[in-house]
Amino acid sequence: MRAVASVSIAPATAGVDPIRRKAWHRRASTTRGCCVPRASATESEDVSTPTGPSRRGVLAAPLVAAAASAATGGSLLTPPRARAEETRVLLVSSGGAADAGSAETFPSVTAALEALAARGDASAASIRLSPGVYFERVVVPASLAGDLVIEPVAGAAPGSVTLEHRTSSPYEATVENQMPGSAGAVTLRRVVVRHASPSVANNYAAFAQPGSALTLESCDVQSDTGSGVAAEGATLVLTDCAIHDCKTHGVAVYGDLLGEFGSGAIARCVVSRNGGDGVLLRQGARGEVVGNTITDNGGFSVELVDVREGTTVRDNVLGTGGKKPKPAVRFGGYGEEDVVNENNREV
Repeated sequence: MRAVASVSIAPATAGVDPIRRKAWHRRASTTRGCCVPRASATESEDVSTPTGPSRRGVLAAPLVAAAASAATGGSLLTPPRARAEETRVLLVSSGGAADAGSAETFPSVTAALEALAARGDASAASIRLSPGVYFERVVVPASLAGDLVIEPVAGAAPGSVTLEHRTSSPYEATVENQMPGSAGAVTLRRVVVRHASPSVANNYAAFAQPGSALTLESCDVQSDTGSGVAAEGATLVLTDCAIHDCKTHGVAVYGDLLGEFGSGAIARCVVSRNGGDGVLLRQGARGEVVGNTITDNGGFSVELVDVREGTTVRDNVLGTGGKKPKPAVRFGGYGEEDVVNENNREV
């Protein structure tokens, strides 16, 4: 097997990708809507009878804010902002009790986030988790400001920190970033993420809300009910991650409702055994899928539907086998002529 070229990716910090492709086609079609992504068969399958708002029903207000705060110029993967000289460190213990001797030790990630939201500044912060399983839903609130890293304490063994959220309530990701990218970027590093939430849509283990910026580095992600990692009108970066055994897609990156903002970069990841596509980019998303191994997925290895100019699929190992072999890279809608698709190895 040919060695896959190494890829260097800097973390994304812009909440919204400012680069727009040429006018996005909106011609009516009997096979797809002009603005709302069509759910795949696996995406549409319901596992219960959820209540509450639909995914698209709650997007309008955040997208207005995202468009208003969009930067100008720049590229999909922009250099990181200069961080504050001193990073506030908050420790979290899986024992369930705070250390009385330290005001910076907390019983949960949620408690640490609440402390950050109340601090009244936008300095950088690091939430460091002791080994253990944290049964909680981690939501980075829109009220927070400042770059944030959530990671194990120094010296923790690989795979020793797990964030797990299994619920009967719909539309609840295990990790969800709501903080606008203009206020700061969130990085999840060396953490195992497990998820189950009975939703028809908006069913993700890790989710970047419209206008936010989320990076996962060396994480292991799995969802019993939906997709592993997703972004809607946001900036998503995945490096050296394992996204596997999800009911629907491994990674799903959608543009906003207008098909003008939203980007995803996936590099050096292993995306396998997911019920839907390995990587799905659609509705005006722009993506870089480089140096990954994407195999044994129920859908296509990479599916591109109405993607923006600058999308690249390069130097990947892509699976096309199974009882009914299919194309490794599938194009739909518009944008195929704008995609760089090269040096991929099919197995």
